[in-house]
Amino acid sequence: MFERQHRVSRLSVAGIVLLSVALAIIPFVATTTGLRQASQIIISVLAVLGVNVATGYGGMISLGHGVFVGVGAFATGYYLDDLSLPWLVAIALGALTAALSGALVGLPALRIKGIHLALVTLGMAIVFQPLSKRFPKITGGVSGQGVEARFDAPNWWPGDSRMASAVYRYLFCVLIVVLALWVTWNIVNSRFGRSMRALRDNDTAAAIYGIDLVSARVTTFAVSAGLAGLCGALQVLLVPFVSQDKFPAQESLVIYASAVVGGLGTIWGPVLGVLARTGVGKAGDLIAGFDGLGPIGDFFSLLDESAFVFGVGLIALTFFFPRGLAGIGRKRQPSE
Repeated sequence: MFERQHRVSRLSVAGIVLLSVALAIIPFVATTTGLRQASQIIISVLAVLGVNVATGYGGMISLGHGVFVGVGAFATGYYLDDLSLPWLVAIALGALTAALSGALVGLPALRIKGIHLALVTLGMAIVFQPLSKRFPKITGGVSGQGVEARFDAPNWWPGDSRMASAVYRYLFCVLIVVLALWVTWNIVNSRFGRSMRALRDNDTAAAIYGIDLVSARVTTFAVSAGLAGLCGALQVLLVPFVSQDKFPAQESLVIYASAVVGGLGTIWGPVLGVLARTGVGKAGDLIAGFDGLGPIGDFFSLLDESAFVFGVGLIALTFFFPRGLAGIGRKRQPSE
């Protein structure tokens, strides 16, 4: 057992080192557009992490986390322009607003669970887009709205103004995601985290041992939604425009798929899920760019479609990696 834990620890350290090196190199080789795209990929880890908290640790299947990303984005835009709040305050309040909405959505989880809760959250994702059109003062209605506030680098930040701001935003996003992963790791390994896993495994036994089911489930869903809302808030930071077109129901399914592919119930899972989703799409673009592949090239070009990646990823995972990428090489424990 000690050798296995030591091996896993070394793999984790190696993964952290490689990822850190890659993140450090990106600002030196990417353009401003490339940095923005890299930042968007990085912050998408937060939405997947939110699903992981709800489903992987809390045992509550959520197919509607794209809604909380949208709530965080719309709320942050409103706090910035309508209330003229500073960026850091607006981002924090945007995530908090999503967390509060998640707490409300978590209330049905007190009475329903499993596939029925999944259907409720999926229905929420379906109605969110048309519903957001009804509140044009906050969401911009059908056409969306731009955010006048800009998150630019301070005067003391070195470099050309445009590139300096791109690097500044990139590093800020990396810092926030790393902090979110660290905070989540501490939460799931705390006393409350043990309560979450107890609810996931057997809520009746958890109640017998004195765990407050209402508080634990609502808090779990609130934390989960807050992480997704933080992703939405950072989207506004990178692209100062909010629109309901960015949050279709399909986006919630892709977020959930990324969590499953990466591995539920692990901190590394969201990172691996996002990397896998991005890598498959990039590989499809690369292969489809070669001439002479015929139908094979057309097939690989489909890998850039998120819906196609979603379906193929889940099918492949079912057969080859039922515990996700983070579960490769790990033996199933008796409690699992």
